[in-house]
Amino acid sequence: MYLLILVVLCAVFEGYASNAPLVQPCLLGDSECLIKANTRIALSRIGYGLPEFGIESLEPMRLRNITMGAYGFSLVFREMNVAGASKCNIEDINLNFVQSTMGVTLECPLEATGSFKMSGNICFFDVNHEGNYIVKTDSIRTTVNSRVDTVYGADGHRYWKLTLLGYSYEPLENLHIGLGRLFVGEVTRASPLYKVVSNNWWPLVSQVAEPAVSTAVNRFHDVLKTFFLRVPLEQLAK
Repeated sequence: MYLLILVVLCAVFEGYASNAPLVQPCLLGDSECLIKANTRIALSRIGYGLPEFGIESLEPMRLRNITMGAYGFSLVFREMNVAGASKCNIEDINLNFVQSTMGVTLECPLEATGSFKMSGNICFFDVNHEGNYIVKTDSIRTTVNSRVDTVYGADGHRYWKLTLLGYSYEPLENLHIGLGRLFVGEVTRASPLYKVVSNNWWPLVSQVAEPAVSTAVNRFHDVLKTFFLRVPLEQLAK
């Protein structure tokens, strides 16, 4: 088992090193640094999956019948194919042993495509429209926070069991939205509407998009949970 873990982590490290800067080296005995470094190396390839640990690829992430509704209208994404997980960069892993929490911050490109149906009332106008859509950005930052409990496996080794506490997200680059022939636009920092967008539009979109975001974050958190339940803490700290 240990040999398998070592081989997988080494293979993951080689793939990671060829695409991203090396993680900061750790001092011998610095378990917190070693846990963060080993976890970051493994998660850098998580978009492709880690079949040795029963973790399937997140690329693409396929969601179905995501319903969003607010202010008198309903927007249903019948299919949602989300790409970008394989190009995620793990920006930070924050461990708090006192509070038994962990925060993982990642930056990823995002492209969501599929078909939609919108109905209801927007600004006193009746809307009934369906078609294909695309939502795309070169960079979106997401932070996923978890509670960490140490449990013992049947093999006598210690593992981490994660429980989702919450998350936050925001686009860092232009966000392109295309809803068939109904609306096509791009939010840019150079746009005169940027202040309106940043102060008003994004919180509204966040609220309306919550079902899709929640589904995607829970899928990612399930992968994190599986990883830490499969790799002994003693191995991560070496």
